[in-house]
Amino acid sequence: MQEKLRNAVVVGAGIGGLSAAIALRKTGLNVTVYERNEKDAPSGSGITQPQNTFKVLKDLSIYEDCLKSGVQLDYLEIMDKEGNLLLEVNQKFMNADGPGRNSIWRSSLKDVLLSKALSLGVIVEWKKNFTTYQENQTEVILSFEDGTQVSADLLVSFDGIRSQVRDIMLGRKVTPQYLGMGAWRVPLTFEKNTISKRSYMLLNGNTKVGIFPLTDKEGYLFILKPVPSDYWDDEKKRYYTVSEILKHFHGKADFIKTCFNKDTPIIFNLIEEVVLEEKWYRNRVVIGGDAAHASAPNLAQGAAMAMEDASVLGEELSNTTSLEEALHSYYVRRFPRARAIQSLSAELLKNELKGNFAQEEIIAKSDCILQEAY
Repeated sequence: MQEKLRNAVVVGAGIGGLSAAIALRKTGLNVTVYERNEKDAPSGSGITQPQNTFKVLKDLSIYEDCLKSGVQLDYLEIMDKEGNLLLEVNQKFMNADGPGRNSIWRSSLKDVLLSKALSLGVIVEWKKNFTTYQENQTEVILSFEDGTQVSADLLVSFDGIRSQVRDIMLGRKVTPQYLGMGAWRVPLTFEKNTISKRSYMLLNGNTKVGIFPLTDKEGYLFILKPVPSDYWDDEKKRYYTVSEILKHFHGKADFIKTCFNKDTPIIFNLIEEVVLEEKWYRNRVVIGGDAAHASAPNLAQGAAMAMEDASVLGEELSNTTSLEEALHSYYVRRFPRARAIQSLSAELLKNELKGNFAQEEIIAKSDCILQEAY
């Protein structure tokens, strides 16, 4: 590592930011994370971690903790809208001896990451809203909404699809591109062990419903459906929207309809991506995760790619005495892989907009890429 590189700040305490904090701390850097939200702010619904994620979980020393906090799923059942089985998919595309996927609450994953980061000596400050930064030859100076400033040798940003750090670094406002679909995510509760340890996908035209257990009595439902670019589903109406969509699905979906109610906190967002032509670093500033390569969720690789970014950044900072070389090597290693997965995710979504769900070739291409070391 460069002799004068002593400390780093991370903007964003999401999955990518906390992963980066762990990876950087393991290199010996003093690390502080700044997050604009409160510690206990809602952090989404569930997430599935495909097999390629397991290596980075082990690199960050959180693999066992993640498995304990989640449910391991080996098979995905793809069904038509009536619940008839179309295809059974083995999720063990990399290792037949390990679990296929780990299904976990996002909040549980963040708790695991936060616990590990704090145990290593990472400092996390909540309700610190980043506003801007300035650089000189020896440091980066960050400013916050409360009027405070901090300086660091390196600024690492995992602050999401609408990243302020990215826009300042590039000198332009990056507008995410809408991909044509809206997504609903619905937390589910049910009697213990009434859903088997499998995931389910139900298809109807260009609408897709996914069902995943997260514990023995909790899970989440997601819906992907085409909507106009100016569409917004008001929070008070989402229960009725989701119920209306599910009216067309039966079989497994009939049971799921009883697992949420009008008070369930349903999340809605438009599916967008960020494709950058510029490098992901400049001087003493570097970005990762959705700030660098937000993508469609169709391959379930968003969090995995962010965590891989974090691990590789830590590796490259350990492997060279030059900060510029380390950041360049990080970008060169990460860009082709992240861009390829982003492109395949978008291709899947575009086909699904047309009602084409027979996409084994695209998934095979993805699996081939993901089997390679990152």
